[in-house]
Amino acid sequence: MFSDDRTEILENNRQSEGTAKRENKNIPRLFVCQGRIITEHRVEGHQLVGRPSTGNEPEISIPNRFVSRRHGIFDTKAGRTVFTACPTTNGIIYGRRVLKAGQSVTMHDGDEMVIPSCGENEGDGSSIVLVYASGDTRIGLWRNFMHASADKLTGLGNRDNLIAWWQRNYWRSDYAHGIIFILDIDNFKKINDTMGHNVGDAVIKAVSKQILSAVRYENQVCRWGGDEFVGIIPGNLENCRERLEILSSKIARMKVEAGVSVTVSIGCANIEDAADPLDMKELVGMADKALYDEKRRGKGGISLYMG
Repeated sequence: MFSDDRTEILENNRQSEGTAKRENKNIPRLFVCQGRIITEHRVEGHQLVGRPSTGNEPEISIPNRFVSRRHGIFDTKAGRTVFTACPTTNGIIYGRRVLKAGQSVTMHDGDEMVIPSCGENEGDGSSIVLVYASGDTRIGLWRNFMHASADKLTGLGNRDNLIAWWQRNYWRSDYAHGIIFILDIDNFKKINDTMGHNVGDAVIKAVSKQILSAVRYENQVCRWGGDEFVGIIPGNLENCRERLEILSSKIARMKVEAGVSVTVSIGCANIEDAADPLDMKELVGMADKALYDEKRRGKGGISLYMG
């Protein structure tokens, strides 16, 4: 038999759990599907859907070049959600028709909207699907899909996601020039051993957010494994390296749990230097050699693969 105190504690816990479930039950979700990457967003209040950029931080952020900075707005009041389309280049499709700028629709459980690709080949699978879910069954279903396709700690794609995305996009003119990089958190084992795995997890999550911000578009970055991240940045070497230097500096200035300081080492390589630019194993191998050189020199910096 439990003591009276123990019984009271259990009853209070059950009541708290019940209250939390009731509070969340009527909050719909938006699942954003980009290829094999799925992200979940709470739908409540006034929320802008758009591509993040300097000075533009939408409540529902979709880091993809085919999404306008202001693509649409969700307004949710008293359990009713209305979506209003903003002026965009490629629009958004609802019910097999492209919504006009300013046009509004009321959302229902299971409704889907599509942001089509406006790239060189619209059939390459790069369109983005938005799924509105307000019922427990549908929310649970899409969460299962999401958890199966993303890294559970960071929400980033895994190496299979990056490889699949690269196979669909490597030929685009955007990537005629660009670099691949591999980023490793310095002394991560020491952080885990001395500060604990909870702090280690917090560091990985904080670093992943900075990387996603630096890479900015679609599925160009993944958690490769452990404390290593791999990403692709289009552009010339000078600009790409400058972005990585800014990324490294921002990570070094982060305020992470327990006051732990973080630095990273980065190895990068010109995609053009690969014998087969489609071969992700070769690309990562080049960047990894540069990372090894940086680690050997003392960590905390950026090294370029020289062949």
